[in-house]
Amino acid sequence: MRISVTVNGILREVDVEPRQLLVYLLRETLGLTGTNVGCDTSTCGSCTVLVEGRSVKSCTMLAVQADGREVTTIEGLARNGALHPLQ
Repeated sequence: MRISVTVNGILREVDVEPRQLLVYLLRETLGLTGTNVGCDTSTCGSCTVLVEGRSVKSCTMLAVQADGREVTTIEGLARNGALHPLQ
């Protein structure tokens, strides 16, 4: 399935499996390894990203659910070369 998702301000069109998790799209397909899989139970929060400005655990969201939406990862928080306090 082909989806369009804006990640850290860049529109990306990618092919995904219907049951692929957003965290694996970010890590394996897009190479954004700042988003981690920490616990495999969705309790730790190391996979947290912003989807349309709201925090979401990307290990509980399917990549197809991000179609047409804006996703911000930890890599996308820096501004003008300055690290964000979370980084």
